[in-house]
Amino acid sequence: MSALATESICDGLTEKIGRTENFASALDCLMEVTADLGFTQVLYAYLASPARRPNGEWSPLKLNVRNFPDDWEDDWRQFMSVDPYYRACFEGTMPIEWTEVQRRPQLSTQQKAACAYLNDFGLSRGITVPVHLPFGRFAVVSAIVDRSCANWINIRATSRDRLFWLTHAFTRSVLDRGFEDQIDTIQPVRLTPRELECLQWASAGKTSADTAIIIGRSVETVRLHLKNAIRKLDACNRAQAVAAAVQMGLI
Repeated sequence: MSALATESICDGLTEKIGRTENFASALDCLMEVTADLGFTQVLYAYLASPARRPNGEWSPLKLNVRNFPDDWEDDWRQFMSVDPYYRACFEGTMPIEWTEVQRRPQLSTQQKAACAYLNDFGLSRGITVPVHLPFGRFAVVSAIVDRSCANWINIRATSRDRLFWLTHAFTRSVLDRGFEDQIDTIQPVRLTPRELECLQWASAGKTSADTAIIIGRSVETVRLHLKNAIRKLDACNRAQAVAAAVQMGLI
């Protein structure tokens, strides 16, 4: 496809988004356009702050998807920070082919598990395009071809460059329309120093009574700190809260 035709597709997407009222409708427009290119699924993600935290941990990336299997997200939370396609975005600015990432010998056990998890849902062939925005912000589009399509090689060859320009056009349009706050993200969890301290001791196997002695507070106060931490981390119990805090690099 010529550069003129690619520009026309991007302009068409921008026009469609200009008529939408929210981010969800804009993402529907992106799905329509990428489907015309042969893709069967699409995702968009956005971070309003740098992906790497001061402690070196990666921020979890919430994926906003279209046409994904209904239950794909059930166990995806454990991979939000180690997703190898997400990590690869910070090696440059050009499109990333999933099959090439999968072949990398340096992938960690967790990263291989993330690829295998998506593959179990038929999501193993895709192209990811990163957008590195001012002030450390980050956006990404991935367009995927599932098992129902046998024409991956042709789609990859003809759509890679187009998807690059579409990704940038989509991100620019979404931000221009003021939809940034509507994009589903993992909100930074803000725990108090005491909540973090109590979680830290819980992760070391200490009971509330043990922690109360260590920090010089009552058992009831320790339990209150842990209860607040569990709520903020959207966990069901102490063990889940500890696991979530570790995953997010909080403790």
